[in-house]
Amino acid sequence: MDTIIQTNRLTKLFKAEEAIKPLDFSLRKGEICALIGKNGAGKSTFFKMLAGQLMPTSGDISLFGKSGKEMEQTKKRMGFMIETPEFFPDFTAVQNLEYFRIQRGVVEKKRIYEVLQIVGLAHQKKKRFKEYSMGMKQRLGIALCLLSSPDCLVLDEPINGLDAEGIMEIRNLLLKLNQEKQITILVSSHILTELQLLAKRFLFIENGVIVEDLSKEALDNKSRKQLQLKVDDPAKTARLLEQTYADIEYKTLPDHVITIHNYVEDGPEINRLLIDNGVSVMEFRIEALNLEEYFLGLVGENKND
Repeated sequence: MDTIIQTNRLTKLFKAEEAIKPLDFSLRKGEICALIGKNGAGKSTFFKMLAGQLMPTSGDISLFGKSGKEMEQTKKRMGFMIETPEFFPDFTAVQNLEYFRIQRGVVEKKRIYEVLQIVGLAHQKKKRFKEYSMGMKQRLGIALCLLSSPDCLVLDEPINGLDAEGIMEIRNLLLKLNQEKQITILVSSHILTELQLLAKRFLFIENGVIVEDLSKEALDNKSRKQLQLKVDDPAKTARLLEQTYADIEYKTLPDHVITIHNYVEDGPEINRLLIDNGVSVMEFRIEALNLEEYFLGLVGENKND
């Protein structure tokens, strides 16, 4: 599979502070990869280095297999939206994109109308940028990314500040670009549950370090449903579970609560096992962890190490 982005031991220091610690990363053609981290985790710094807005302190970046001076040519195959683009408030979408088309040396003027069609702004011919909703502004930002017909988009928080409808529009647009135009996408967001509906791969970043790199399947498995029980005798419950299920995965929590992470589908049998052996079950329910809970748990674990 073709590698679009490759980093090797990439670092960034600001004075004495290491914003990005030695980072090895590769993005393969066709992926939608989500970079997940709290504010200050290093997402924007990493993206700015990929875009050439910041110089790495050490390490290497290659785009489409090219690095150094050769990378300047391949950068034209990338579309970056790191911060909200600065558009002219009194210009229409066409006027704004015409300015950037000339500035970036995009030859065909019809490309403006093609990208506005793709992002769903083709019918907003007379509306000026200052009259746009936040969602329309973000879509125009993506249209600008698409102007040079890139093979890969790098988008930092493209759904930031959007309402539910705006978020859905951007999500559907990105899925369409990936599926119909075969555009590879690297995207960050702090709205973690939204990324679950979009990405196929998830990178968790904390203090400039990638702490986990998961496929969608692996993440779904990790954030899968679990059983939560409240019992009168946790020690006896644990003993019964271990005797009956050799590979049972469970945790004993405060207030007589036990969570079981596998055998979720065997819930009724587990309930019967406990009752038949004299354990009083006050609560028995199935819970689903979401991506946000998983991430916060992951970061919490790393902070304790």
